[in-house]
Amino acid sequence: MSANLTRLKKRIETLEQWVDDNEALAGPEGTLDTMNYLIGKNRQAEQMQAHLNQLQQYLQEYLNETESMDQWNEFIQTREQEKNAIQEQPAEEVPAQEEAESSEEAVEASEEKE
Repeated sequence: MSANLTRLKKRIETLEQWVDDNEALAGPEGTLDTMNYLIGKNRQAEQMQAHLNQLQQYLQEYLNETESMDQWNEFIQTREQEKNAIQEQPAEEVPAQEEAESSEEAVEASEEKE
């Protein structure tokens, strides 16, 4: 019984030490640090979105000023057609074998074909 009590005390001391070491991360201070990090990342994402929107506006203005909009639309339409053509390709059909073959017969048949 004394050995079990000693092991239990040791485990409790280890847990208490772990709690002390990690209190800053798990307590209110850790939560505040996490929120500050998330707010910073959110602001960074908003700035990146604003820059992207500005670049899209510049592109639109450029295409309108240089009268390249028709060429751009044709380019996009071509890309979309290529994408759709790839997606619409039928799967290759594999003929079903009429009778079940053992693995040795299948290997022999493939060797004969070669």
